[in-house]
Amino acid sequence: MQLALEDVTKRFGEVTAVRHVSLEIARGEFVCFLGPSGCGKTTLLRLVAGLDTPDEGRIRLGDSDLTGISARDRNFGMVFQSYSLFPSMNVARNVSYGLHCRRWPAEKIPERVREILELVHLAEQTDRYPNQLSGGQQQRVALARALAPEPGVLLLDEPLSALDAKVRMTLREEVRRVQRRLGITTIMVTHDQKEALTMADRVVVMNDGVIEQVDEPTELYGSPATAFVADFVGAMNFLEARVESAGRVRLAGGTVLDCANWRTDAQSGAPVRLAVRPEDTRLERGANGGVDTIDARVEWIEFLGSSYRVDLRMQGGEAQLMSAELSANAIRERGLREGETVVVTLPAEHLWVYPV
Repeated sequence: MQLALEDVTKRFGEVTAVRHVSLEIARGEFVCFLGPSGCGKTTLLRLVAGLDTPDEGRIRLGDSDLTGISARDRNFGMVFQSYSLFPSMNVARNVSYGLHCRRWPAEKIPERVREILELVHLAEQTDRYPNQLSGGQQQRVALARALAPEPGVLLLDEPLSALDAKVRMTLREEVRRVQRRLGITTIMVTHDQKEALTMADRVVVMNDGVIEQVDEPTELYGSPATAFVADFVGAMNFLEARVESAGRVRLAGGTVLDCANWRTDAQSGAPVRLAVRPEDTRLERGANGGVDTIDARVEWIEFLGSSYRVDLRMQGGEAQLMSAELSANAIRERGLREGETVVVTLPAEHLWVYPV
């Protein structure tokens, strides 16, 4: 079984929410749709679910064309941000509701409910009502209800965003564990990059209704295809520069840097955006570091727990701002203080060049 979106477009009046999207999702794969609000990720999920109908293109599951099939006939399970549990039903009845709707044999329902509640660690909560459960437990019930009828595809619409940070971290591990155990094809919508990077086999980054990049989390983070992906996934510094020659750029203050990763065909003299992640920015105390280095002033040091963010202003005509991320040990060893001058080294292998 393979879920395929073929040149799918969806419009709402004059607004095109999804533009000519094509994507294939393998059986048992966990895929995250990631992007900012309004990028089209939820609309795309609703098209897959059958809650909306595409204006162009089609959606297939194996050899079956789903485009004209209603949501209730697609055998897809769905979990929403709001738990949407029936307050007058206990946990067991909430989970069994979908089984009754799909006319499961009555004698098989209790065993299926017990099985699925054990899977989500709620076997001891069958008689409790939603208002007697924590937020995390209620979302587990919603997940169990979606999985109980053995759906062909599981759809998750920002299911963890209403939970606090600690519960969210625990539950994302639970969701991934359950998904792997069942081997169910899963699509999750999220705007949280940590969720996407830690849970997904592949991440689909969307912007303005189109797909910017589809990749495994490590590739997405380590090799962003566009400036949008580089900026949206993780922290990234962007500096104004011009192409000096093949593989080299010149910053505004005159510093020339070698760059290993080019995402533009800009010619010599053309303006470009130079990108480097804060954790790849190297600092040493002092000034006048020499070739391929930049003098900078430490503007701000922010404690982040296991690391520090150091905001820097380039000196010598650059006047651009950037950040470095250093471990707590590195900060202590270097003895960095706000106001002092440091030497910034930007390694060529960690520099990315994008069009303006």
